[in-house]
Amino acid sequence: MVQLLVGVLSDSHDHLQNLKKALEVLQDEGAELIIHAGDYVAPFSVALLAQLSLPWYGVRGNNDGEVLGIFERSSGKISSLHLKIEEKGYRIWVSHYPQPAEAAFESAHFDLVVYGHTHQAVIRENQGKLLVNPGEVCGLLSGKPTVAICDLSKGVAKLIEI
Repeated sequence: MVQLLVGVLSDSHDHLQNLKKALEVLQDEGAELIIHAGDYVAPFSVALLAQLSLPWYGVRGNNDGEVLGIFERSSGKISSLHLKIEEKGYRIWVSHYPQPAEAAFESAHFDLVVYGHTHQAVIRENQGKLLVNPGEVCGLLSGKPTVAICDLSKGVAKLIEI
């Protein structure tokens, strides 16, 4: 199958310095698509994503307060509850929450399932399908800001501390 490198991040919580660094790291890793699994918090975090030359998508998290501003800044790239993406023949499913993500992963209908919310990094693989929580960009709970890069052609993902 054709290669697709997906950069995954979550829970940036308005930490603009870490968000900027996370996006730079993912681009340096060769990401062709960026996914944010929610908790931007305010529209100015979304503005950084909107400046990307890469395609990007995201979902709303439980701490996203100024919803109208977030949706306006995203130009339709952020969904409210969950998101399905098809890119280069790969199926990707995104939610902020772990429970629906687990169900999507168990369905085996998706090559990559992404979630956030817990601030704890998780990478699971099952027959080339991936379940990824990239941890937290903000670094507030773990003290370790992290992102993930996923190579869907190989069915592998790795965590990167930023």
